[in-house]
Amino acid sequence: MKKPWRVQLVVEPDQEYFREAMLGARLRAFEGGRLEFVDRWLPHELKGDLRRLVERDAVRGILTASHGLAGESQFAAAGVPVVNVSNSLPRPRLAVVTQDDREVGRLAAEHLLGRGLRNFLFWGAAGWRYSDERREGFLKALRAAGVERGAVTEFAGASGGPFATRGELTRLRAVLAGLARPTGAFAVLDGLALGLLRAAREDGWKVPEELAVLGAGDDDFFVEFERTPLSSIRLPARQIGYEAAALLERLIAKGGRGGGGPEFIALPGARLVARRSTEATAPGDALAARAAALLRERPETTVAAVAKACGVARSGLQRRFIAAFGHGLKEERGRVRLERAERLLAGGEVKLAAVAAEAGYPSAQRLAAEVRRAHGCTPGVWRRRMRLRGGLTEVTRRQA
Repeated sequence: MKKPWRVQLVVEPDQEYFREAMLGARLRAFEGGRLEFVDRWLPHELKGDLRRLVERDAVRGILTASHGLAGESQFAAAGVPVVNVSNSLPRPRLAVVTQDDREVGRLAAEHLLGRGLRNFLFWGAAGWRYSDERREGFLKALRAAGVERGAVTEFAGASGGPFATRGELTRLRAVLAGLARPTGAFAVLDGLALGLLRAAREDGWKVPEELAVLGAGDDDFFVEFERTPLSSIRLPARQIGYEAAALLERLIAKGGRGGGGPEFIALPGARLVARRSTEATAPGDALAARAAALLRERPETTVAAVAKACGVARSGLQRRFIAAFGHGLKEERGRVRLERAERLLAGGEVKLAAVAAEAGYPSAQRLAAEVRRAHGCTPGVWRRRMRLRGGLTEVTRRQA
């Protein structure tokens, strides 16, 4: 067997996203056998020209998370192939592997629309590519659903960092004061969404009854830590690290040469994880809200049983539910079941029959059919993709 190429991983493990990406890269190295990660460079060593470190450690390539122009320039001058797992820069000079951020924005819009909301707030970071693409996907999905421009309020922060600054929260409070109630809010990062939750509560908003809040990143610690658990969009971070390492292998094999500019790979596979912060609120219709709560608590129940528990005819409840949420009771039950099944499938090795029973499906066969309809594959394949045990075939490639 050929001697593996020595490579370096320059990624700060300060967020779960980047820790997962690092684990994915390590997994690729173990499976492929062509990469060997050397001891991580210390922060003080990273100041200045990286060529001396590359030569000292005989490094053939670098995998990094570089967010700014200065860092990108430093890595571009390192003299070896470099792959970036940050989608921050509008016109990247390095090869990039990231998530499909337009898909992230679309998922956010579809989820908030499905909660019966018709007024929206978007909190982005102007000039940061991941934010701009999430905004594009979010607004496009809202327009496709017939949402008028005046029903969407945009707030642009300046930091682009993982948490809101004091100045951003001060300006955000002024924006909140002018919003209609209820509103569905999408913040492009979990840290921003958590700041929004706190600011809204301090200003007298009820969450989620008056303000449904959704983030992105699904950092397990932060989304579960707050008084109101945060709904979020989980990104395929481990797959991103895996594919980034695979791309680094290819670039090293080609001597660092690429054609037509740096390669940009956007992975699909982001998924919505619903929690208390975006629970169904059914603006103006307490009966429809009760029906949604019943389906959430007992997704195995029938629509007829929900109507009976609400004390109204099924046809009447259906009309009110559609008016409140934009879709029917069966669609809501299907959404709740699939979300619960996805969490169980992604979280462990629970047998399919047990997953089906816990999620409210009448049989494992029915669950399998729903997963195939939603994801185009069997539950087993979907589980392996989520845990990165299978091949990464669903890759969107485009030039940056």
